[in-house]
Amino acid sequence: MATDTTPILPSLRAMKAGDHYCGIVRSDAEQQRIVTDFVRLGIERNERMLYIVNLLTAAQLKSMLSEAGIDAEALVAKGQLVILTAKESYLKEGAFDPHKMIVLLKEETDAAIAAGYTALRTTGEMTWALAGDPGSERLLEYEALLNAFYATKAPTYAVCQYDQRRFDAETLLDVLHTHPKVLLGTEGFDNSNMYYVDDFLYADRSHAKLTSWLSNLSSKSEQQPS
Repeated sequence: MATDTTPILPSLRAMKAGDHYCGIVRSDAEQQRIVTDFVRLGIERNERMLYIVNLLTAAQLKSMLSEAGIDAEALVAKGQLVILTAKESYLKEGAFDPHKMIVLLKEETDAAIAAGYTALRTTGEMTWALAGDPGSERLLEYEALLNAFYATKAPTYAVCQYDQRRFDAETLLDVLHTHPKVLLGTEGFDNSNMYYVDDFLYADRSHAKLTSWLSNLSSKSEQQPS
């Protein structure tokens, strides 16, 4: 089904159940590479893929995958690739509720396993949150709650796509605070001992920043000046 012989990005191949990545993309080409490899790897591992579109339409996503030699229509027809819009997922009830979205992900994970897939891999274009829909101000709360969900080691993992050309610097700083793993373009980084803050929900922004910076300093084994 996938005929592209380009090696899958090592940063994506390293992903495993329980991982929560933010993907900070800076160009359409970076997004396309991440998306196509994300799907190619899902096919290889017999995983169900949930893609939440926003700036891309379902038709554009299928066309992108087709250009990479992936028969998206066949994947959709068999139920291995599920494409939803923000209105059908994040804003399903007219407003964004982080807790209800976690429930939805749990249900989708259970359904994927029941259907015979080895895991559920999810990716979403987070630009939906820029439209100002009710509850969208709770975006970072959702990202923090996701870490507790993925910590259960359920057979699921995710890449939350953030377009650096559209999100402001303050939001992207908080995105780094709430994701233990980071894709910067197509390169992966372990952020767990850098800028990630595991108590983000319970700290004000200044405290969260201080916590991450102190953690970063303490993780360095630099010799103290004499």
